[in-house]
Amino acid sequence: MTPHCRSRRLLALLAGLLIAALGGCATTPPAPPACDQPEAQCTGEVLEALQAWQDAYNRRDPVALRRLYAPGALITDDEFSAVPKSGEGVPVFFDDLARRPSARMRWVIGNLNFFGNTAVRSGECEFDEELDGKIVTRPVRYSLAYQRFDGEWLIVLQHLTIRP
Repeated sequence: MTPHCRSRRLLALLAGLLIAALGGCATTPPAPPACDQPEAQCTGEVLEALQAWQDAYNRRDPVALRRLYAPGALITDDEFSAVPKSGEGVPVFFDDLARRPSARMRWVIGNLNFFGNTAVRSGECEFDEELDGKIVTRPVRYSLAYQRFDGEWLIVLQHLTIRP
């Protein structure tokens, strides 16, 4: 073996050791632990997603609301039955906000459970709206299923129904 070949092999070996020591050429960050694992801290993230929904609703912002749903999400409630997010009824669901400029909502109580990277939040909320000069409050039961996509919690199922 010529001295030139030995030098190249030595350089290649040193480069390989350096790359290995630095963690390789391209590293992928580890996936976060599933939310039902004790070391996971997902509750705050889901509550932020819930607050984002309330904020977008109260701002009357249908574009911001649409962004909070996963592709193919389903919406079921007293007025809409199993409307897929990509279906024709979805623009009506969100664009209806413009026809109700005084409507606002707030979360009252809720339970949150994790199943891996899926979260289910259910409870009660209230919707206020000014009708004929008076504030009318509608108590509502809700269930929201969230799934984590690339670190972002998106709604995959929403059900709202007026509390009897």
